[in-house]
Amino acid sequence: MRVLIMPSWYASKKDEIPLGGIFHYEQAMELSKKCDVAIYYPFDKTLEDEMSVEMERGLLTYRSFFNRKQKILNIVRMIKTFRKINKEFKPDIIHAHVATEVGRYAVILGKLFHKPLIMSEHSTIENSGVAKGIGKIYGKMAYSYSSYNVCVSENLQQKLQMVFPKYQFTTIYNGIMIPEIPSNQNKYRIAEKVNFALVAVLYSLDIKGIQYVLPAIRKLSMEGYEIAFHIVGDGEYKTYFQNMAEEYGVADNCIFYGSCSKPKVFEIVNEMDFLISASLLESFGCSLAEAMMLGKPVVATKSGGPESFVNDRVGMLVDKGSEEAIVNGLREMMQKYDKYDSKAIQQYAYEKFEMSNVCARYIELYHNMMF
Repeated sequence: MRVLIMPSWYASKKDEIPLGGIFHYEQAMELSKKCDVAIYYPFDKTLEDEMSVEMERGLLTYRSFFNRKQKILNIVRMIKTFRKINKEFKPDIIHAHVATEVGRYAVILGKLFHKPLIMSEHSTIENSGVAKGIGKIYGKMAYSYSSYNVCVSENLQQKLQMVFPKYQFTTIYNGIMIPEIPSNQNKYRIAEKVNFALVAVLYSLDIKGIQYVLPAIRKLSMEGYEIAFHIVGDGEYKTYFQNMAEEYGVADNCIFYGSCSKPKVFEIVNEMDFLISASLLESFGCSLAEAMMLGKPVVATKSGGPESFVNDRVGMLVDKGSEEAIVNGLREMMQKYDKYDSKAIQQYAYEKFEMSNVCARYIELYHNMMF
């Protein structure tokens, strides 16, 4: 059985640290233990040639050049590349990720080359725009052709089912792969303080909600709490948030790490007392699942995906877009984070998110599509 995975975002060949699309790479590597897997990324804006075929980090990877201004040429390049894929790799199944992005192109390729399609949806309905207009047309096009429509949280499944009542959706969480982490390093935590982290790509002023956390830290510091806030991740707005921390007078409480390898992210989070996600929109919440896999309690905003798996045993949910809610949630967590059962959190997360368990469910769907 040969499965071609088509992600909507993926790391550049030039990236020393493969941050973009690392989930797709890790899932593909795990799936490759049970079937033949290749990646096709049709949105590569960095290619010097029309297409590329290489073994990248142990995985057969096809790429084609993409330019948003060249709509027809993009499709022509995709068809040429897929013709090569079909001749060399001979996929039995296309597994596309995000309907309104790569999914709509996967449908065209699936129909042209007579390949069945499975669709994994990672994007919120707000970000994907599937609730109305052209986004809804793209969604209908993808979900109607796909043999299985998989959502990364029950919350997303419920919302998509309301928009597209004629189609069936199911939930399979994103898989998490935890590396071996040395214990008791104390390389990152600040002694004598409560240490907590937020892990995010800082690509927006709004979505990750850091603007609500920084003033909350100021208020809690004024109440006497000793806080070390670790912000893990890079992006065009990193400097903006560093300046905001200065303006609120909490720069000394904040550590901005910038880009980190996945193992380093896990090392940092492993030394934290808990993790916070202050997002306004999340289809799932990978950083929360990763922290829970490490046995850490979490504070999460009611941003979509987290409502599907964050409960009182593993942490707490607070209202999104509210400084007051963040203050109250952080205050409560700082008072009781050491009362959570770390092993119970880890076991709960392992059953839901562990990569091999998640991939086993996909393998079952692949077999159902073929036999």
